[in-house]
Amino acid sequence: MAEVRAVIELKITPQRDSGFGRIAEKVSKFEQVEACFLMSGAYDLLVFVKGESLQDVAQFVAQDLSTIDGVISTATHFMLKTYKAPGSMPFAGDERLAVSP
Repeated sequence: MAEVRAVIELKITPQRDSGFGRIAEKVSKFEQVEACFLMSGAYDLLVFVKGESLQDVAQFVAQDLSTIDGVISTATHFMLKTYKAPGSMPFAGDERLAVSP
């Protein structure tokens, strides 16, 4: 069975003494979390997670991430197909047009 990967946007309330750090550290400790980034823009943390199924990731978000004190909202985006990623060549063997000047 293939792993399911998702990107989750978290909107959080900064903590008085630690800003976003305390919540980001707590999020990062979950085994499902592969990476966690502080972001500018409409959300605060961008979290890359993996699970065994769509339901597994959804349950992780509902039971673990969204219940952390200071988490205001979450938005989950499931990765459906990889076109380019570090270490992968999904188009290997495809015929491509030659590039000429």
